Amino acid sequence: MEEAIIGVLGMGLLGMLGIFLQAIRSDIRAVGTRLDRVEERLAGIEATQAEMGATLAEHGRLLAQMMGHGERIAALEGGAGAG
Repeated sequence: MEEAIIGVLGMGLLGMLGIFLQAIRSDIRAVGTRLDRVEERLAGIEATQAEMGATLAEHGRLLAQMMGHGERIAALEGGAGAG
């Protein structure tokens, strides 16, 4: 009689453990899916950051060019005023 009770309880415990493990597996898959989405968004952010860095470098180059023009104009005006 005791063996039957232990057997029934053991089977019940194994059944509950199986359900618990299936739930954990499902949660792990859901987290994996969310992680994939986060990685996709991160790749998009990194691409945007690279584009912004290139734009910033180009703006810096244009600013330096404009400053060079301003210095040449100031030198020409200074030379014209001295003559």
